[in-house]
Amino acid sequence: MTRLLVSVRDAAEALAAADAGADLIDLKDPAAGALGALAPERIVAIVAALRRDHPAMPISATTGDWPAAQRARIVDAVHAVAACGVDYVKVGIDPLPDGVKLLDVLAATGVPIVPVLIADRGVERAVLAAALALPGFPALMLDLADKRGGSLVERVPRAELRGFVASVRQRHRLAGLAGALRAEDVPSVLALAPDIAGFRSAVCAGDRAGSLDARRVRALRARFLPTSPRDAAVPAR
Repeated sequence: MTRLLVSVRDAAEALAAADAGADLIDLKDPAAGALGALAPERIVAIVAALRRDHPAMPISATTGDWPAAQRARIVDAVHAVAACGVDYVKVGIDPLPDGVKLLDVLAATGVPIVPVLIADRGVERAVLAAALALPGFPALMLDLADKRGGSLVERVPRAELRGFVASVRQRHRLAGLAGALRAEDVPSVLALAPDIAGFRSAVCAGDRAGSLDARRVRALRARFLPTSPRDAAVPAR
């Protein structure tokens, strides 16, 4: 069953999204890029608020839009984010060749990492195969670096998206889709049946860097998955 992930930038947004029906909360700074990172102290504050009011809520956080070749800096960012108490750390993975090299390094960190494959030019099969061949990645996601040219389901052929979901599930991982998804994309997303679908733009009153609107989260939830159980299983840390 597909679960609703909502990206937030502060504690107020996190609590509003959780109260409105999000299944997973993702911490990022939308003004800083596709996977813009929040400062560690902000992550700690959001985690504390969610653990207090929604103790069972799975929480992920991003490490920032680093070029994949800067592997040492990315690993440092992974450990810094993990130390903030999140359940999963999301890392953007560029296409070949640096993306595969980065995956090798990430798999050795011992941190529950969710590789986010950048799919502006489609799903890179070699990068996907490399990620699935490595241990330590409980989930894989697709996302877009450029959010201005349409949503993921508009820009990537459906056959590629279906193939991604099927390949990830065959390896007993969770498959996630994100990337400028809008409320009107929900039927297409549900037809693809990912385990996770991530939204930010669709729940903001303005653009994705604007404030989260809890009413939009509730409306999305009603269209998206009104019967999804909040306690659906997630991979163990």
